[in-house]
Amino acid sequence: MKKLTSAALVAMLLLAGGNIPAYSQMGKETLENKKITHVEDFFPKIKGSFVGDPMPAYDNGEFNIFYLNDIRGGGDLGVHAIHLLSSADLYHYQNHSEVIPYVNDVDSPELLLGTGSMIKVGDTWHAWYTAHNANVFPVESIMHATSQDRIHWVKHPQDTILPGANYRGNDFRDPHVVWVEEKQEYWMLITTRSNGRGVIARYSSKDLKTWQDRGVFFDNDTIAPDSNLECPTLVYFNGRWYLSFSDQWPLRLTQYRVADKPEGPWHKPDNYVFDGAGLYAGKLVMKNDRLFVFGWIPTKGGNSDGGNIDWAGNLVGHELTAGASGQLNSVIPQELQAAIDANGGRTRTLESTAQVATATQFGPLRSAIYPALPKRGVLTASVEIPTAGMAMSFGVNNNNVGEARLNVVFNKSKGKVYFFNSPLASINQANAESWVDIPLGEKVELKVLIQNSMAVFYINNKAAFSTRMYAMEDKPWSISLPQKDGIHAELKFKEMI
Repeated sequence: MKKLTSAALVAMLLLAGGNIPAYSQMGKETLENKKITHVEDFFPKIKGSFVGDPMPAYDNGEFNIFYLNDIRGGGDLGVHAIHLLSSADLYHYQNHSEVIPYVNDVDSPELLLGTGSMIKVGDTWHAWYTAHNANVFPVESIMHATSQDRIHWVKHPQDTILPGANYRGNDFRDPHVVWVEEKQEYWMLITTRSNGRGVIARYSSKDLKTWQDRGVFFDNDTIAPDSNLECPTLVYFNGRWYLSFSDQWPLRLTQYRVADKPEGPWHKPDNYVFDGAGLYAGKLVMKNDRLFVFGWIPTKGGNSDGGNIDWAGNLVGHELTAGASGQLNSVIPQELQAAIDANGGRTRTLESTAQVATATQFGPLRSAIYPALPKRGVLTASVEIPTAGMAMSFGVNNNNVGEARLNVVFNKSKGKVYFFNSPLASINQANAESWVDIPLGEKVELKVLIQNSMAVFYINNKAAFSTRMYAMEDKPWSISLPQKDGIHAELKFKEMI
């Protein structure tokens, strides 16, 4: 097959007048995926594939979570078709499988699909998404498709948006379309680069057909100005505008900024994240007057705690509530909590099986050890932390807490919760894998959603902290405090059936 030149590609995109039904010859992996019609989980994925960047939309009582489906080692040249999961309660999901396919042709701009957004206008759904192919130029462009039922889509190649001269053709992706009422126009935010900096560009339209480049909307204010600001979203919530994005490096955090007007100026709050680095590519979505963020918890290479962090994993969603200053708190979604309460699984009190002394490089600890947690359920904990803080260690072997490598540390003096993937006895010499900022008082209140190798901590009804811990499964765990502190903990576990 002949490689397309830049001029040929531009001509093909701009002159194509016909609309194209979005279907493809499905590979064996997609056919297997389609056989799974429902899944019940806190953090869903479909067997045989993984959830990449979610594109959430709420409509008529349902969350519609479009996402990039990651197969890993599939038989096609193309990757990351857009799939759809829908749910009313964020626990029982319907799998609609592939809805917008890639084009399995080495010369097609749509060989790889990237993130976008879905918006419903009247009875018509509009998808704006990324096309990526390193064999053509520009490498990335923005595509448009429409649907009447969100399942069957028609592509409109004549609506393709190519990067302008001010933007880098290799980085022009992740379109987010939003109606801005006070401006009476649609805005499209696009992740791109300008003058060596990661920026978010803005385009505007009155009709979702003709788009005008309005220049840089948001310049990089992170610790790495050259980092791409991926998967942006813009929403109006609780009297303020919120802009979110994920820094591609080095922290890989889903961040947000706050403004009184849709165009800014943007304020970076003291706590500017929804979660730690255990959640990536989070995008905001409104349900009526409530706000949510959906992202993914990455897997690790070889299903090993020591493996490299993968792209894609399991879907995770938090509800967001606003404080008086506009600060956002991450909490369990009301819908998910109702599904947990309605589940028939039993709730039991957890008692420690042993208390041991744990020697560490930073001081002696007193540790209470508890039996292995079930595969899926909710750990509710109320723990007194009188002095420095506490550590929750997972994957404990032979009551040797100091050697446990998976440690969630609550540090009162710094007002942080850390996740360390290193032995508890020497974590003072290690770097944390992720962390969140949250003031800690004399007691910490936790709800921890457990699902196989994942644990998402909801802390004091203010912060969420997502982790992946493979060695947690089928192993005892512990709570440790400074040796001079007594361990006073009320623990319950509800197993989901």
